Amino acid sequence: MHMSHYSGKGRGAAATVWRIVPDLPGGLALGLVGACVLGLLLLGGCASGRDGAVHPEIGAHVGAEAGPAVSPEDSAPAQGPEQGGRAALAPADAAFDDDLAFEDYDDEESESISDPLEGWNRFWFGFNDVLLLRIAKPVYTGYTRVVPREFRAGLSNFFYNLQMPVRFVNNVLQGKIPQAVVELGRFIVNTTAGMGGFIDITKRNKVLVPMDPQGADFGQTLAHWGVGEGIYLVWPVFGPSTVRDTVGSIGDLAASPLWWAAEPVGPVDFWPVLATGAGLRFNDIGSTIDAYEAVTKGAVEPYVAARDAYVKYRRALIRRGAVQPR
Repeated sequence: MHMSHYSGKGRGAAATVWRIVPDLPGGLALGLVGACVLGLLLLGGCASGRDGAVHPEIGAHVGAEAGPAVSPEDSAPAQGPEQGGRAALAPADAAFDDDLAFEDYDDEESESISDPLEGWNRFWFGFNDVLLLRIAKPVYTGYTRVVPREFRAGLSNFFYNLQMPVRFVNNVLQGKIPQAVVELGRFIVNTTAGMGGFIDITKRNKVLVPMDPQGADFGQTLAHWGVGEGIYLVWPVFGPSTVRDTVGSIGDLAASPLWWAAEPVGPVDFWPVLATGAGLRFNDIGSTIDAYEAVTKGAVEPYVAARDAYVKYRRALIRRGAVQPR
C-alpha cells in the first residue's frame, strides 16, 4: 500500500511521519527508527503473543475476511504448513476449523466502538503504516528469500509452543479446564517428541473438546469476567487495541515464559531474551503484513477499515469463546 491510498487525516498523518524522520539529526533519526523496528519485532506478529505496527491479532483475523494472504515468495504451492501464518500451523481440530472460527465474525453486526481519541489514533495509524510497510516489509521480504520456508515454519511452531502458558492460564481463568488440559498435553508432546516444539507433532491429532486455533488471551478473560471493551485505541508500534485489550496484553506478557526468563525477574540476561523474542515475532510478521494490506489497500478509509476489522473480530472471538461450538 502506498500513501496515495490515504484520505483526509490518515493521509496527512502518514505523510507527516514520513517527512519528519529525514529532517531529524542523524543519530536521533537512527535511534528513532531502530527503537520502532525493535518494538515492531517484539510485538508484530502477531499472536497468542499479540499479537506490531498492526496489532498482532489483526494479521490473523482480518486476513480471514479478505481471503488467505500469501506473500509473493510463497505464491507457489506450499509443501509445508507455513502458508497463511500461525493460523495455518494451528492444530486442525475437526470440531473447530477456520471456517467455523470466522463464522461469527462474518455475521457480526457493525456496531461502532467509541473513538473519542480519533486524532491521536489516526496519527499513530499513519505512523504504524509507514513502520510496517516502509521498514518491516522490505526487511521481511529479504528474510524470506534467505531463510527456507520449512525453517520459518519450524520457528513458528516453536514460538507457538513456547507461548503455551499464556493460553493455558487464560483457559483456566475462563473455566475451560478441558481446553487447558489439551494445551498442556500438546505442549508436553511437542516439547519432548517435537524437538522443543520445532515440529508440531500433535497438529493433526483430533481432540474431543473444541479448540480455538487462535488460543485464549487475557483480553478474552476480562470479557468473560464482564469487563467492557472501553474506547478504541491505536498505540505506536503496538497497533489497534481497546482499553480492555491493552490491559489484557499486559496480563499476557506477565504469563509469557520470556518475561519470567529475563532479568530482573528471571536469571537470564535481558538482551539475549529480548533478541530471541524479537526474532521469533519477526519470523511471523508476514501474515500480519499481508492481511493488513488486504484490508486497507482498497479501502476508501483505511483507518476505518482497520478499526472495524479489529473490533468486529475481537467481539466475535469473545462471543464464540463464551459459547463453545459443537
